[in-house]
Amino acid sequence: VSFYVSGSDGQDNEIAMGRGPVCPASTIACGYRPGETLPDWSADLSTYSIRQEFEPSIELGNSTIIGHDDNAPLHPGVPYTVQVKLVDLNGWKDIETVQIALGGNFNDDESSMFVTLAADSAGLPQAVMTSGSNNIAVSNLYSTVELQENNDSVVVIQARFQLTWMFPESFDTNGDSTFIPKIRVTDRPCNEGEVTPCFVVDEGLGDDHWSLDNDFRFDTEQGHIRAIELRNSVNHYTSENFESIIGAGQALRVTGRVLFSQTETPAPAGAFDVVFGDYENNWRTSTREDGEFSLDLLIPAVRSGRLDLRLNMDDLPGLALDESEVQPRLRLAVDNERPTIDSISLSGVVEGQPLPIGQASNLEVILITNDENGFDLTQPAVLHYRVKAGESEISRGSVLLPDITPFGQQFFWSGVLDLTDSGATTLLPTYTVDVWVSGSDEAGNPYDTASNTIEHAFASWPLSLTGPRVDLQHEGTVLSWDTPSPYQGQQSTMNIEFENLGGNGQVAFELQRQTSGGFWATDANVTVDARTGESLSASLSVTPEANIGDAVEYRVIVLVDDVEMDRQVVPSLLVKAETVRDGEALSQQLSEDAFSVTLFVVALGSVSFGMYALVMRRRLLAPPSEEELADQTGDVVEQMNAEKTLPTIAPVAPTMAPNGGGPTPPPMDAQPPAPSTNRNQPPPVPPSGLPEGWTEQQWTSYGWQYIDALSGK
Repeated sequence: VSFYVSGSDGQDNEIAMGRGPVCPASTIACGYRPGETLPDWSADLSTYSIRQEFEPSIELGNSTIIGHDDNAPLHPGVPYTVQVKLVDLNGWKDIETVQIALGGNFNDDESSMFVTLAADSAGLPQAVMTSGSNNIAVSNLYSTVELQENNDSVVVIQARFQLTWMFPESFDTNGDSTFIPKIRVTDRPCNEGEVTPCFVVDEGLGDDHWSLDNDFRFDTEQGHIRAIELRNSVNHYTSENFESIIGAGQALRVTGRVLFSQTETPAPAGAFDVVFGDYENNWRTSTREDGEFSLDLLIPAVRSGRLDLRLNMDDLPGLALDESEVQPRLRLAVDNERPTIDSISLSGVVEGQPLPIGQASNLEVILITNDENGFDLTQPAVLHYRVKAGESEISRGSVLLPDITPFGQQFFWSGVLDLTDSGATTLLPTYTVDVWVSGSDEAGNPYDTASNTIEHAFASWPLSLTGPRVDLQHEGTVLSWDTPSPYQGQQSTMNIEFENLGGNGQVAFELQRQTSGGFWATDANVTVDARTGESLSASLSVTPEANIGDAVEYRVIVLVDDVEMDRQVVPSLLVKAETVRDGEALSQQLSEDAFSVTLFVVALGSVSFGMYALVMRRRLLAPPSEEELADQTGDVVEQMNAEKTLPTIAPVAPTMAPNGGGPTPPPMDAQPPAPSTNRNQPPPVPPSGLPEGWTEQQWTSYGWQYIDALSGK
């Protein structure tokens, strides 16, 4: 309500100090809507407000202690949040104070905290928290006030607090009795100038019964406390407090968790120390956010050989106590002595003796060790080896020795060693093998490294080559090809005859071919069992893959125990084309040179025609043949008998040859031979012999013609 006084006296004098309206008369509208002129409340004579005072209320369904369950204890050092939802129809500005009495007594400031609401720079409410004593710590930074949307009469307060370690011990009832937090809300006085609140509302949080729990205990559930040896992850802690063996100097990690005594709530971080040790040895740490702790230590060497270590809490805050039912305990038997190595042998070969290369791929290792407390049978010893040529390292590796046989304080370890790495490493007689051992006894004490390292090996063996020996340059060795010049695709065999100049065993031969890149590739191999002084033979067959006219280079390699003993280059194989004959040759020639074949056919026809013409000409010029004359002879003889009468010639006395030989036959003209009609027989030879210049073959062929010619005279 705004009012002012106006008027004048009888002489028209206006009333002084009567002031005026808050809205100028020239203003059409005056209010709080956008675009309207705001009232000038200082322009009137007096202003007062009229309102209806409403009682605030607490919505208990949305009011609680966040982070706490009903009938559960509250712990010091653990942050909680009290949420209170208020409704005041006069608006949030009418709320003056909110008191939260955790102990349920509004007159007990030591267990109470207070919240007032004030406007911030934006005109919105913010919480201002105060604690009634040092027993409760409050936080204005993490406390909030929120208004319901478009309604400043509904307020939600979230007040952050935690109990301190000096909170009265009278509230620690171990859960036998509980307390109900109470909330008191007071609004402003009904009239200005008054100090008494217009309304006071008290309510209790019936769903948040609580008691104080400020003591601690170790979480002794199975597996929650651990004493892990970092060497092998063995847990030495047992709830039965059994004694376990461990080596001096071994690293041990002790872990666990500390809880409040009545619940599973973790202890706050850094509130106190956790101590592990005995009267002489102590190791100290503190808890983390989750109440867990961890500490690492090295086991000391003790004269008694025994350690009895316990876990306890130290420097507890305020009135807190260690209420662990059982104090965690760790009993250790400390082993101060290292195990010793008695000897190492490889396939029965003692240190320093020559080691056969032929056995290097399957060496039986025997390691003999000694320790008073024994060894862990599940942790085999490891044999390390290095193969070297002089000071140069060829290969390195290690092998487990899983088989173990105890005999008193002695332990026999065995395993298999392959120095060739499954054939990847070639060993030579000039190499040396160094070995050393790593591992530990059951207590974790390692082997002595004074003479058991890679620089100072425990044992060494020289490698040697035993068994057969073959010399390819020996006079008794013969290398020969069965087919030095094979056809393309034909197989050729290298035959080797040799003598074994060494001991018994196997000897391998390889036939290698030189590739275009200058390297050698193995095309054939064979293994022969050889005895001392025995003469043997081997054959290596190959099919050279080369073009016709190419020479293929080969060499022979001798291997004993996969080690090259000797090599020899053999004569090259010359690849030639296969000779083609008969119909296949003609077919090949026809397919390769059709024009040449055509010329050959023409030439053959010409020669045949010439021969035919020559034969016909000779037949025309030659005398009749025997078959033709066979029929004419009878006619001629018949004609001679009919037309002519041969005169009778008196016989002539034979004349003696001048040299006193036999009688001289009459001349041919005087005594012609009588023609014979048996033409199937050779013609008779005249008494004077064959005519001059005739041969027996000519007479056999043409004698009848000669006789017939004489008869015709």
